[in-house]
Amino acid sequence: MIAIVSSNHYPDDERIFHKQIQSLTAKKFKIIYFTRSNSDLDLSNEFIRHHNFNCHVDIKTYVKSIYNIIFNLAELSHIQIHETDLLPLFKKIKLKKNNFITIYDVHENMAALYRTFSNRIKPIKELAIYLRHLQENRYLKYVDKIILANHPISTNPYIDMGIPISIIENFPELKYFKMSSISVRKPNSIIYHGHLGPERGIYDLVKAMVSVVNDLKNAKLTLIGTFRTKKFRSQIYSLINELNLEQSIEILDQIPHVEIWTYLTKHKVGVVPFRETPLTVENTPTKLFEMMIAGLEVVSSDLPPIRHFVNSSIHWSVPGDALSLSGAIINACKTSDHSKADKNKKLIKENYNWEKNKDRYLSLFYS
Repeated sequence: MIAIVSSNHYPDDERIFHKQIQSLTAKKFKIIYFTRSNSDLDLSNEFIRHHNFNCHVDIKTYVKSIYNIIFNLAELSHIQIHETDLLPLFKKIKLKKNNFITIYDVHENMAALYRTFSNRIKPIKELAIYLRHLQENRYLKYVDKIILANHPISTNPYIDMGIPISIIENFPELKYFKMSSISVRKPNSIIYHGHLGPERGIYDLVKAMVSVVNDLKNAKLTLIGTFRTKKFRSQIYSLINELNLEQSIEILDQIPHVEIWTYLTKHKVGVVPFRETPLTVENTPTKLFEMMIAGLEVVSSDLPPIRHFVNSSIHWSVPGDALSLSGAIINACKTSDHSKADKNKKLIKENYNWEKNKDRYLSLFYS
């Protein structure tokens, strides 16, 4: 039996549940799955025992509760966690029993994340990052294997720890590979899906739509996702009204991941308009590969993690530059040559798909 533990993700998280857990259960592994969310989902079935705790449960209590449930499970062989704050669970387990394999799945570069979102002054921010690394390092001796979701663009913070590291990117599954031609999609239709925040370039994208609509009268942008803050939501709606773009921009709430493909395949252009931040120069956006597999023309900010995977098949724009972004979107909408979209689909089919990663992930549980 394998314990999969998350503290900040929805139970049906696309990477954790739909890719990793489903890959394990397909091989008939038994899973005991712990989540901490306000969701009512119960994902239990013949292979999965799902325990969900309310978000009001603090991390220390959550870890202790999981420990009490799994410690005496004779058939338990592996424990995989998905957040840094769950590392104390490994210590509690390892100090009592050393016959479990512990796997630490690092979803994002946490230092880059903190540098992007913390409002503290730089010296305080850097001190907090340093203390966080010290805290993390205290627990790494209880970690047997590490998974990184992104190829390190700058430095790998775990390279000197002597722990085996597997890089398992969050590529899409080939079952979503669509053969429909881009020519049958609604002309001049543009889509972005994911978090809606300043660092994602949403403000720049809305401003860019002024030039796009002036050039392409029927152009329409669809934004799907959750606003990072109420303040930013208000700013975006105010900007849309100020620029008279109410008829050209549609904003939809976050939808279940399995439904995103219906939207992607109806649009012609997908946009990754990220600004250049410590986070976006380190982490690869999953939406890039989802747009590629769905056959969209992809417009993206020119950032190192994206350049690592694609080059000539992207309509590039300058990060944070609304004029550059609008030009790239207009070019993508006007293109009648589908070679970029076709090349991207080929890259997914041959290289950037979950099926290529699945065996490497599963191999972590055969030892």
